[in-house]
Amino acid sequence: MNRVCIIGCGMIAQNAHIPAYKNESDDFEIVAVCDVLEASAKKVAKEHGIPNYYSDAETMLKEMRPDVVSVCTPNMSHKEFVMLALSYGANVLCEKPLAFSYADACEMFDYAKEQGKLLMTCQSIRFLPERLAAKELIDAGKVGDVYYAELSRIRRRGIPTWGKFHIKEYSGGGALIDIGVHGFDSVLWLMGNPKPRSVMAVMSKVHSDELGSAKSSGALKGEVDSSYFNPDEMNVESFAGGQVTFENGAALSFKISWAANMREENNIVLAGKKCGVDMENKKIYVGAEDVFDLEVGPSGFKDEPFYGHFCLIKNLAEVLKGNAEPFVKPQETINTTAILEAAYLSAARNREVMIEELLF
Repeated sequence: MNRVCIIGCGMIAQNAHIPAYKNESDDFEIVAVCDVLEASAKKVAKEHGIPNYYSDAETMLKEMRPDVVSVCTPNMSHKEFVMLALSYGANVLCEKPLAFSYADACEMFDYAKEQGKLLMTCQSIRFLPERLAAKELIDAGKVGDVYYAELSRIRRRGIPTWGKFHIKEYSGGGALIDIGVHGFDSVLWLMGNPKPRSVMAVMSKVHSDELGSAKSSGALKGEVDSSYFNPDEMNVESFAGGQVTFENGAALSFKISWAANMREENNIVLAGKKCGVDMENKKIYVGAEDVFDLEVGPSGFKDEPFYGHFCLIKNLAEVLKGNAEPFVKPQETINTTAILEAAYLSAARNREVMIEELLF
């Protein structure tokens, strides 16, 4: 039985990590939760039947000695808590984004390897049924080499209004780092993780008092407190668009938004040398005229809004037993991080940024 501790008691911990670990109760036992707000930790522990709660992560790690730690804190603190958990001998499942720089991502995975522990990022959106179906086609060689991709993740009004997603000092960025990271991860995974070469990006902010529902902004169960959200505090991008080129000659166009006057969209389109795949519309395009349906199976946990986390934690259980490989691999996360870092640099410098620039 793996002893689990959770750092951060916000929406994603309560609605995704805790129920997913409990679903794998033969392999995991949540022994403690921690939050800088002690009242939040106490409340979550009581509501979910968790025996211990803390307001200091290191104290929890010293006393509980967990086998697994989930890091569910605001983005800018991910590295701090990942490194701390690894130093206490725990395997770590960290919410996305793992890091904000190529150098930090490499350092974190190097330290995990040095400690002999697993570090995996929660890239849960790979488990969308249409993306799994497309990956199966690609791995079977039916799509051929992918030379072009389009990523569209558009919310009309979906700025997260809980936590501190909208404040750069805590989140590190806006829509790109929050939901764009999932799209980049999925595209790289589908394409076989090609090494990125360059990024050109533009970013902007829609400042609006018109907000969507909690569900439209990512709280799929709708259980959040948005009463303290102040749009005037928002200092991160709500929209990002641009292009990534890869060393194998492929290219990716992307548009990502929390708030944009555009059609709602959550899609990846791939153009391969044998056929093309449109995932949102579940279509396969072959030759001049043929169009086929993409055969999509059911999700593994169809009744759970955050079923991707259920799939990841099930995979984690098998990895720790030596029966499987991590579904999200280090180099995939490193390449995704490189794209994110280069995109923010590109927008700030108003020019294309080469990935090799991140190394210096």
